[in-house]
Amino acid sequence: MSTHPATCLIPLTSSEPLWEWDIVSDTLFLSLGACSLLRLPEPPTRMADFLGHIPPHALPRLNELREGVLSGMTGSSLECDYPFSNLWLQEQLLVLARCENGRATRVMGRYTVAPAPADKADAAAGARQNGLPDVGVWIYSITSKSVWRDSTCAALLGAPAPEGCSIGYDSRLSNIHPADKKALAQRYRLLIEQKSQGDTRDDIIKVLLGNGRYARMLLRGSVLERDDLGRATLLAGTLQRAESAQPFAARIPRDGRLYYALDAVGDGLWDWDLQNDLMYYSPRYLAMLGYTQEEFPPTVDSWKEKIHPDDYEKIINSHLTVIASPRYGDSIECTYRMRRANGGWAWLFGRGCVTQRDADGRARHLVGFITNITTVQNERDKLEELVKNDVLTGLRSRAYCNLEAERIERNGIRPVCVISGDITGLKMINDNLGHAAGDEVLAEAAALLRKPLRLTDCVARMGGDEFVVLLPGCTPDKGRERLEAIEACFADRNRRSDRLPILAAFGLAFSESPDVPLAKVMVQADTLMLRRKKARRKAAQREIKIWIEARTGENVGADDRLPGN
Repeated sequence: MSTHPATCLIPLTSSEPLWEWDIVSDTLFLSLGACSLLRLPEPPTRMADFLGHIPPHALPRLNELREGVLSGMTGSSLECDYPFSNLWLQEQLLVLARCENGRATRVMGRYTVAPAPADKADAAAGARQNGLPDVGVWIYSITSKSVWRDSTCAALLGAPAPEGCSIGYDSRLSNIHPADKKALAQRYRLLIEQKSQGDTRDDIIKVLLGNGRYARMLLRGSVLERDDLGRATLLAGTLQRAESAQPFAARIPRDGRLYYALDAVGDGLWDWDLQNDLMYYSPRYLAMLGYTQEEFPPTVDSWKEKIHPDDYEKIINSHLTVIASPRYGDSIECTYRMRRANGGWAWLFGRGCVTQRDADGRARHLVGFITNITTVQNERDKLEELVKNDVLTGLRSRAYCNLEAERIERNGIRPVCVISGDITGLKMINDNLGHAAGDEVLAEAAALLRKPLRLTDCVARMGGDEFVVLLPGCTPDKGRERLEAIEACFADRNRRSDRLPILAAFGLAFSESPDVPLAKVMVQADTLMLRRKKARRKAAQREIKIWIEARTGENVGADDRLPGN
């Protein structure tokens, strides 16, 4: 087995600004996202060439910061920033492999562009987080079903290895406590399958060590790449002892100067001592909302009473879940509205961390910040409308359909029917009449699909030529009636011989009991649709083929299947 991965681990086609450095050969790999971010005509292929874009005065400090991590003296990760060409770059670095003497042989990370400091001309590199102790790195390729972990990760699991190595797919959860294994697998399945779940996860889990005992570990995971359907294909993350991951805020005296320094960074600081039922709201926290200390007493109720009614249940439950048990992690991130002193509403981005738990795992102390994102949220609302709708057809998007399915499942709405649809011959149309003609077919098919349905029904384009209809509260008989109405709309439209046929296959499935999950119903509808499409494929292709040949005078192939299908 090689001492480090023989090829580049990061997805080079990713739009994320990722980078990887094989130190032994001084080979630098940059993703498409990184190349775009750095704005270089020819991306550097060696770290020596990369460093040539950094001003000479900044190199000594950057090399010093990196050396601490590469040598292993300051941990296995680093966050720093420095001038690069005409940019001010923030760099995240993680060690993937080390040689026998402990020196790093391969690292990976990502870049972001940050606002330049006022004294940019004379600024050198600076560390924002100078390493973390005993942080192991893992990479999970879903495509090849293989997990790569570095030597630190292996050592944390009680299986020391001189270098990073690959382990079998079936071994990826073998060391996790049975009580955590099922829930963790479910959460990562959602992370992989549904982009709406976000691209990152933090979990506290119990891991079996080589000595036969369990230890609490902080497992962090991030999606590095998704396919065209939004399904994750590559994940990476870190593993470390949970006690070493406690936020430094837990050690800050409340009357200490650091509290005032934290309050000066622009965010509102809060501190919740659950054991003694005490709250602290910083001056900037109160100023952000326009309150005085008298108007906003240091109690939990002061916060609760001012949360928007539409956000209240979500926000309170998310906090109570993390407080009750480390099972769902030690951190909270949420977006919600709070009432200002003037009666208006402020959009806030809230972050919190559990810094101490009792013997039963219940939180005793939390610290966090709020950031005013009202202006950003107004723009985000406009963006969300674009995300929720398919631009080409005007139907709902895949993301919206997934959210609606989650809502139906969460509220236990039954009966529920699902109609899955697929347009036959779209590839043949695109190849012979052009993509504009294919787009017209999709848009018209969407209109036919939408026509006989209720405005409250979710009709979504899932991608390509695939459509899904969610019918909450719809009985099986009513579902069949609506499917018949949809098919009648298509049949009426296709009676005109002068118009390109729009031929679709549909499948209907339903559930009248919460015991049958909606996800299973959607799979059943899709399976029935594919069965009907396969049965009618040749006849449908022949009909489209004859129509195109009559208009173009050219012979047309009759295979609209995608490669590999």
